[in-house]
Amino acid sequence: MEKWLLKFVHLFDFVFRKQGIDITQLHTIVETKLIMDKRRVYLNWRMGAQSEHSNHLRIMLGLYVLISAIISIGIYTGPSFIFSMTLFHSYVIFMMAMILITDFSSVVLDTTDNQIILSKPVSGQTLFMARQVHIMLYLLLFAIAMSLIPMICIWIRFGLLTVMASVVTVLLSVIFAVFLTYYFYLLVLRFTSEKRVKDIITWFQIVITVFFAIGYQLLLRLMDLESVTAHFELRWYSFFLPPVWMAYTLEAVYLRVFTKVHFIMCLLAVGLPFLLYWYITRYLATNFSLKLSSLASEHSDPVKPVRRHSGVSWSQRLSGVFTKVPLTKAGFELTWKITGRDKSFKLHFYPSLAYIFVFVFIFVFNGGQDIRQSWNGLAETDKFLWFIYLPMFIVANGLLFISFSENFAASWAYHSAPVQKPGQVILGSWLGLFVKYFFPVYLVMLTVCLYKWGLSVADDFVFGLANDYMCYLILGCIGRQYMPFSRQPGNRQQAGRFMLALLQMLIVGVMVSLHILVIRRPILFYAILPAILITCWLLERYIVNIKWNKIAV
Repeated sequence: MEKWLLKFVHLFDFVFRKQGIDITQLHTIVETKLIMDKRRVYLNWRMGAQSEHSNHLRIMLGLYVLISAIISIGIYTGPSFIFSMTLFHSYVIFMMAMILITDFSSVVLDTTDNQIILSKPVSGQTLFMARQVHIMLYLLLFAIAMSLIPMICIWIRFGLLTVMASVVTVLLSVIFAVFLTYYFYLLVLRFTSEKRVKDIITWFQIVITVFFAIGYQLLLRLMDLESVTAHFELRWYSFFLPPVWMAYTLEAVYLRVFTKVHFIMCLLAVGLPFLLYWYITRYLATNFSLKLSSLASEHSDPVKPVRRHSGVSWSQRLSGVFTKVPLTKAGFELTWKITGRDKSFKLHFYPSLAYIFVFVFIFVFNGGQDIRQSWNGLAETDKFLWFIYLPMFIVANGLLFISFSENFAASWAYHSAPVQKPGQVILGSWLGLFVKYFFPVYLVMLTVCLYKWGLSVADDFVFGLANDYMCYLILGCIGRQYMPFSRQPGNRQQAGRFMLALLQMLIVGVMVSLHILVIRRPILFYAILPAILITCWLLERYIVNIKWNKIAV
């Protein structure tokens, strides 16, 4: 696959040359990055004996193909051409932005190769473009996977010429999503202190996640499906919506109509992505690598003396409440403290916290009514169930991150220590993540629901808490088990986090459906709750008894 990707990069050599980029250095860096994506650094012979899942990327691509089949239904049955194409390109831009933010933020801000590459006669502009090409090659694979079935539907319904034009608009959508996100990253790096840049970018990721997700919902709300039959009502804000640009561009090709509006939309669809590309490479990329390299300086700063507190820390107090086993307490406190200090973990996990606002907006206010009307009528619905189960989705997403660390080499301590049951450390790590990030969000949700629905939902939250914890343990037990913060970060290993988040949402939907059955038959509440608690106990015993030969490294 890497050879085909590199041949594809060669097609754009003439563009890179006009930007003053060294083509030979660019291809060498990109090829090296693609090779390194398939390799891992092993700390001992036992780690090397275990193989990483080589088909992970292919599995993720297959899942994106399946998800695109759902979007294809809307394209094939859409009430109008503009609606179908706007839906399709909204999906592409939204998914590209989410993948870039959740899966490739570590690559965008990677500083590990600066000391090697920038010490050689390699310009910062060449290194910057190599990083962009590296990311966009993966995004191209994802774009093909999520556009394959929709393209077939476009071909069947609108003809060959339209599907050929849609290939171009999809590429433009990808370019727009990538460079718009990159543009904000560069602005933050250019005008912000290096010491604060990672914290600011973390919060920016949260904001941009909410912006793209809620903006996707607002875009669909602006379309009145009852009135859209054969035409799309163009309004002033349509000129600020990239999916609408792409839809009108395709309509110009499909109907052979080139009005003033179509000309403006085509100009925006084609011109703006390349304008962003030109501006970034011409004015912002020159010192980007040098600016980014200063981020790594925080690791070389003198170690500040640790402030010793006379009292007991929160992690020590809470670990004593939730477990009495020394190794489990150690895993609890280790995860609690590292997640509060490790900026890499914050950069990956904190943006996912924004999903709680996104999915509350999607599932709670999805009735097509005004948000104020939906809020006033909430007490008459069962939508408080989403408030119960969405926090579990957030913390379960954190299980994907606590096994990775830039300081993974320190995991030799696990193997040198006299630890007979590594599962005890893993369980403590999971408990620390659950208590630190689940309980605060759950209490906020409980407060909102008590205010809106009253004490009648208190027993549902008790039942939901047990249910959430059981699902959390089940999600953790699925797949391979790793010691906390022991894995080397890798693009292929970490790719697909957003897709896994979508799969977790399916589990949340199933749990909400089961809870609705419990509400309608109260006797099931008392019958199922003991079974859930016993299942949680059995799952904990299973995790605790995991031995070293079952631990993946």
